[in-house]
Amino acid sequence: MIVVAVVSAKGGVGKSTIAANLAVALNRHGRTVLAVDLDPQNALHLHLGGKPQDIGGLSRASVAGAAWGDTCMQAVSGVRVLPFGQINEADLPALERRIADDPHWLSTQLRGLALPDDAVVILDTPPGVSNTLRQVLGAADLVISVVLADAASYATLPQIENLIRRHYSARPGAVESVYIVNQVDGSSRLSREALQRIEGVLGQRVLGRVRADRSVSEALAHGQTVVESAQDSVGRVDLTQCADHVLQLLPSRRHEAAADSLTQAAEAQAATTIVLDDEDRRPHEQAGQAAKKSRKVSVYRLMAVLLCAVLVLLIVLWIRTR
Repeated sequence: MIVVAVVSAKGGVGKSTIAANLAVALNRHGRTVLAVDLDPQNALHLHLGGKPQDIGGLSRASVAGAAWGDTCMQAVSGVRVLPFGQINEADLPALERRIADDPHWLSTQLRGLALPDDAVVILDTPPGVSNTLRQVLGAADLVISVVLADAASYATLPQIENLIRRHYSARPGAVESVYIVNQVDGSSRLSREALQRIEGVLGQRVLGRVRADRSVSEALAHGQTVVESAQDSVGRVDLTQCADHVLQLLPSRRHEAAADSLTQAAEAQAATTIVLDDEDRRPHEQAGQAAKKSRKVSVYRLMAVLLCAVLVLLIVLWIRTR
């Protein structure tokens, strides 16, 4: 499976909205998609057809020691959804302690789902710094940070950047983290200036910009994402384009496995070739050394003959002069 983490330094930036729309858009590209809500606010499933009265989810399953797969629901869009669920005040600290005590809690739970290699898991995370977020960054193949086009989001960039750098960017082969700037208001000078500053810092890491659009909240009122809406709105266009860009960044586990096999085979063949080259080179080296010795002997013999000739000539000249 391929893990995509949707994170934010603070709440209220539309992180769950982005996660839900990306999940639906990627599913429409033919990918198997599971949307997992790790945020106790439990909002993700509402974007995907869930009901406010639904209480089941991964929080209760984790406390009870049950499998996450038993609490998954199938959305109308085709996306599988794993809500956080509702948990009482006494059980929430117990869940948090379990996450803090087991640094592999999330990875173990995700492996237990037995998803296909090319399935995409979208993780909607709690805002800010937490043990859950640290584990998410450690398990992610791609991290998408959601920010608003405002001064507050610009001010939080160092915080989220430092956190990502410590727990995600150092992973070998990881794709560089990217950003989606949400609720961009082109009519507001402050929004335009904030967007300009954010893009000035992040450059090409800004994956997309989602313009402010009432259609997004209207779709949520009907229990669906704006990507599913038939209405052709700017929000739908922007979020679909963001999903297209995400799809280009996603690694293919199957392709990676094949590439790893080819790489290992090539390395093994190269190692064998080196050994064979060494073995084949020895006779040639021995023959070369024999040829060198033979040439040296021939030179020495020639020098000896010339020296004898010179001595004979000197003797003859000496005799004649007497």
